[in-house]
Parts: sequence; structure tokens; C-alpha cells
Amino acid sequence: MHAQQNPAVVDSMKIKLSKAKTQEEKIEILGYLATTLMNTSIAEADKYGILLNREAEMSRDRKLMVKALLINGQRYSFFGQNKEFIQKSIEYYNKGLSLARENKLDKQIVEALLLLSSVYGNISELEKSLNYTTQAFSLASTLKNDSLSAEVYNSYGRVYQRKKERILALRNFLTAQRIGEEIKNNGLLRNCYSNLSGFYAGIKEYDKAIDFTKKSMDQLEFVDLENKNYLRVIDLYSIGNLYVAKKDFEMSTHYYEQSIKLADSLNYQPLKMPGYNGLLNQFLQAKQPQKALEFFNNRPDLKQFINNFGFSHIIDNAYGVIYTEMEKFDSAQYYFLKAEPGFEKTSTPASKLGFYIQYADFYNKSGNTVAAIEYYTKAKSLADAIANLEWQEIISKELDSIYLKTGDYKQSHYYNGLYHQYKDSLQKLGEEKDLLQMELDDEQQRQIRIEKEKAEALRKKHNVQYMGITIGIALVFLLLILMGIFKVSETTIKIIGFFAFILLFEFIILLADAKIHHWTHGEPLPILGIKIILIAMLLPLHHWLEHRVVNYLSSRRLIVPSGKSFWKNIFAKGKSAAS
Repeated sequence: MHAQQNPAVVDSMKIKLSKAKTQEEKIEILGYLATTLMNTSIAEADKYGILLNREAEMSRDRKLMVKALLINGQRYSFFGQNKEFIQKSIEYYNKGLSLARENKLDKQIVEALLLLSSVYGNISELEKSLNYTTQAFSLASTLKNDSLSAEVYNSYGRVYQRKKERILALRNFLTAQRIGEEIKNNGLLRNCYSNLSGFYAGIKEYDKAIDFTKKSMDQLEFVDLENKNYLRVIDLYSIGNLYVAKKDFEMSTHYYEQSIKLADSLNYQPLKMPGYNGLLNQFLQAKQPQKALEFFNNRPDLKQFINNFGFSHIIDNAYGVIYTEMEKFDSAQYYFLKAEPGFEKTSTPASKLGFYIQYADFYNKSGNTVAAIEYYTKAKSLADAIANLEWQEIISKELDSIYLKTGDYKQSHYYNGLYHQYKDSLQKLGEEKDLLQMELDDEQQRQIRIEKEKAEALRKKHNVQYMGITIGIALVFLLLILMGIFKVSETTIKIIGFFAFILLFEFIILLADAKIHHWTHGEPLPILGIKIILIAMLLPLHHWLEHRVVNYLSSRRLIVPSGKSFWKNIFAKGKSAAS
């Protein structure tokens, strides 16, 4: 238990805090502590959150004061299932936004707006989310900050994805990615790849989603973060979730176990919980409730972890679902009844929706159609409120079936109509997905064509330059020969000869360079070895040839005697040499 309450990363941060000299350092470390401790002890996290705000206030630096408020808001935003925590998060963000506006801190205003957009998006208040992103865009467009602009595009992408406007979502995600690649910001690219992974998972292109999650994880090698391995644990868990969605339970098990193993090596118990939770959900997805029950019973640390946050109703709900699948309805009802007050009191609409559907499924399977209708109707109201088409379709189908079973044909007909209405809407979204995939394929082909055209244009440009260099070298050597014909000072011949041979041999090396890189695939050591050998061969040849030619020309042997042509002089020299 000590390892859980005092993980190594927390102890390390506390030591750094005691040695911190500047207020900036203290605020950075306090923010990290307050956020990390949310996984183990909210009371202790709150203590460091208060210290964070106090240190920022004492600094009187408005940027640090805004930063402290936003960090405190962010640590509460991670608990999207708890409406009290979400409200605290929004309050902190609004305080930070107000302070930034009062002091005309444009960058901090944009950051606060984007955080507000994110938290409202997570609780499905999409119009508010879009409004905050639009405000952020208006201000960010006046600032010369590429990474901030990219995060605005990422925010737009997430909002449009939740609104099922997938083409707009993808365009914004790709714009953010392009900016990240242009400015070579690895942290930004990590976010971009993560968003694209979520996008492709949303359209059920799970292999592409896995590719982008791995690309996101690869960026960890290039970012300066102390908690790289902690983030890697979560990345492995995320890949496991994607394999569950693919129904590839062998691979999902592998990644969940890798996530747990890495967390264990870091001596940080809370990080093992996502992997445990993934394995539990996997057993339910795979219709293996007995395995789920055995796993849950053998993981008291998982249950303790959930209890630490006051989420005991989630544990009861899990037991209710497991016993429903096992058709042990008395046990299932006992746990659902225990779970209900907690969901009613603390949960957000999205969490409550999930609970109502599971409770209604239990009643439906156990034969209590009246109670099933009651909870499906409650779920339908919430699904309508957050405009979740998938759940609207599923619930309408279930209500149609139940009312038909009870003989209420009017209500059955009504929900049957709704079911087909939602089904048609989803089918249109499916067609949009197909259209989107066609656009993606077309865009990929277009990019390939553009790259080929660019490569061809570059090749032609290089060929023209090579031709120009060749002609230039030929002209220089022609000039050098002419200097041997006419009376020119020996010094001039040597200077021109020096530059002529420098040009010639450097051009040879230039031509060889491209081939060397191709042969060695850009590997530094082979390139160095080949170039050493090449220069060792060319350098003596260069000096010998330059010396012989320049000396020959300087000796005036090409000077034409009076009354003879240049060529006759050459032939005369040849005859005399032969005799």
C-alpha cells in the first residue's frame, strides 16, 4: 500500500520541490504533484493544488497565476464521470480565463478557451464546446504562434468529430498535423497522431487507428518529459482498447499485459489500473462473464483504486452487468440497486445513460418489461439530450421490441418508426464514411502524384544545373588552354589552373555523393568510409594532374611561332617528337 500512496515519481517530485529555487520551478513541480496525486489521494492532491495557487499568488506574475488556475482545472477535468469534479474544473478554467482577459494575456486566453472547449465536449455540450473553440480561433489567428494555431485546429477536429461532421473533423486534424510537421514540434505531433487515431477509431478503421497510436507513442522518444514511461503505459492500454474494438482479444490481452508490466516496473500501482480495467471489459465484450467475475474478485487493488475516488457505485454496476450476463438475476438486481443512488447523485449525463441502458437490459432479460420500459425511456431522454444517434437507434429498437411483446402496438409502431429514422441517419453517416474513405484515397493518390511531380521537377532542375556546371567547367578548361597558347603570366595560368581542377574534382565528388547516399541508405559510417577512400584516390590524382598540366602550359609549349597556325604548331611538335 505504501507504494501506492507514495509512488517513486511523487517522492522524486517532492525532493525536487524542496530544492527548487525559483517560483517558476516551484509552480511547475507543484502542478505536477497536484495532477499526479489525483490518481492516489484526492485530499493530498488538493493540498498541493492549494499550495500551487498560493505560490502563484505570491509571485504576482499574472502568467503564473493563470497557469496555476488552469492546472487545477485540468486535474479535475480528468474525472469526466463525476459532475462535481467537472463543475470544479469549469470554475477553475473560467477564473483563469477572466484573469487572462483582465491582463490581456492573449496566449493564456486561447489556452483557457481550448480547455473549456475540451471539458464541454467531454460532457457532450457540443455547441458550447464549438463556441469556445471559435473564440480561440479568432484570437489565435492574430498571434504568431504556430503550435497554438495547430491546437485550435485539433480542438475544431474533436468538436466536429463529436458532431459527426467527419469530413470537417479530418480536415482540421490534417491541418494541425501539417503544421506540426512543418515546425517539427514532437509534442504537438504526438497530440495530432492521437487525435487521428481517435478519428479512425470513430469510423471503425481500427488498423489505421492503431497505426496512429503507435506513431503517437513513437514521439515520446523525442519529447523532453520526465513521465515518458507513464505515458507509454497509457498508450499500450489505448492500443489494447483498439484491439478489443477489432474483436482481436489475443492482441488486446497482450497490450493490456504489457501496460500492466510496465506500470509494475515503475512501482506505480495506479498505472496498473487501466490495464486491469481493460482486461475486465474485454471479458465482458468476449461474452465471458465467468472469467470477468473471477478476475474482478481477484483484483481487490482495482476495487480499492475505484473506491478511493468515491466511485463505489461503478464497482456495484460492474457486478450487476456480470451477474446479468451469467443470468443470476437476483444478484444482479442487488448490485444495480446499490449502484443507482451513486449514479443519480454524482454522474454526468453520459455516464448515467450507460447505467440506465445496462439496468434496462437487466430488467428486459429477467422478464420485468415494465421496469425495462421505464429505464429504456430514461436512457432515451438522455440520448436525445446529448444527440447520440447510436444509442437512440439501439434504445428505440429495444422499446419497439418490448412494446410489441406487451401488446402495445401503438407504442411499438411509434418506436419502430424512430428506430428506422435513426437507422437511416446512421446509414447516411455510413455513406458519408464511404465517401470520406473515397476522398481519403483520392487525397492520398493526389499527394503521391504531387510528390512525383515535385520529384520530377526537382530532377529536371538538377539536370539543368549539372549541364550548366559541365559547360562551365569545359569553358574554364578552354580558357586555361588558351592561356597556354597566348602570352599570359605564369601566375595567372597557375591561378586559373588551380580553380579549374578544384571545380572538376569537386564536381566528380558531387556526382558521386548522390550515389553514395543511395547505396548506403544514408548511414553515416558507410558514407564516411566510402568518402575517405574516394578522396584518398582523387586527391593525389588531383595534385599530380594539376601540377603536370599547369607546368606544361606555363612552359609556353603551346605558344604559336610567328607565321604558323596553332594546329600546324601542334603537328610540328608531334613530328619532332616522333623523329
